[in-house]
Amino acid sequence: MTVPRRSAWMLGVLSLLCFGEAGGDAGDADLVYQRVTIPGAGQAHQLEIDLLSAELRVLDSRDHEREAMTAQEFVEATGAAAVLNGPFFDVDGSPMGLLVVDGAQRQALRRADWGVFYTDGAGAHIVHTSDYGGGSGTKQAFQVGPRLVVDSQPLALKPQSARRTAVCTKSSGKVVALVTADSVGAADLAKYLTGLGCKNALNLDGGPSSQLVVRSGGLQVDEPGGTPVPIALGVFAKRPAEERRERGGGCR
Repeated sequence: MTVPRRSAWMLGVLSLLCFGEAGGDAGDADLVYQRVTIPGAGQAHQLEIDLLSAELRVLDSRDHEREAMTAQEFVEATGAAAVLNGPFFDVDGSPMGLLVVDGAQRQALRRADWGVFYTDGAGAHIVHTSDYGGGSGTKQAFQVGPRLVVDSQPLALKPQSARRTAVCTKSSGKVVALVTADSVGAADLAKYLTGLGCKNALNLDGGPSSQLVVRSGGLQVDEPGGTPVPIALGVFAKRPAEERRERGGGCR
């Protein structure tokens, strides 16, 4: 199934990695894709990721000897099930803030009123820059802003609209990634994510950088951006679907 940009927004829930039927029971899915409407704002692609059986990795185009890459190119180069754009970057392509890839820090923490998204052995986290402790346990991390939701409350944000990319963490331990197809106000997005049950949420780079590609099972999702990006966030299966079926969990 191919889902091009701005088509058939009434499509229901689909399971990825552990792939299921449209509109079916997604309770055992590793990653659930859904097209959603942000009230009063516009349309968006939404991914809910279960970190028990899927993992998030920060992707750096420099590892592929490229200054920048599209989400499609990252998918092709890494085999990720899904890729979305990451944090801000400078005119020379370097990330504007902390960057940790596979446990190695590549860019230092920046003094800014932003947030840090990072993963460790306990899961995924979003904290203010001043609350990030770092340490050897960090697997993946990047710094960007503003934060949209803090402790389940939407923040007061400037009334600006743009295409947006965001990530949020939920009390369940799952992560939601969202890429809009339309220009959306930051306050509208924060309110939507709060209603979704997000405990903390972070605004990533947006505008022409916002992009998403999904390639999993029979599903293809393409929300192209206007420019390639140096840093992206990839979703990967921790183990093959065949292995999950053999062990009686996940895919049926």
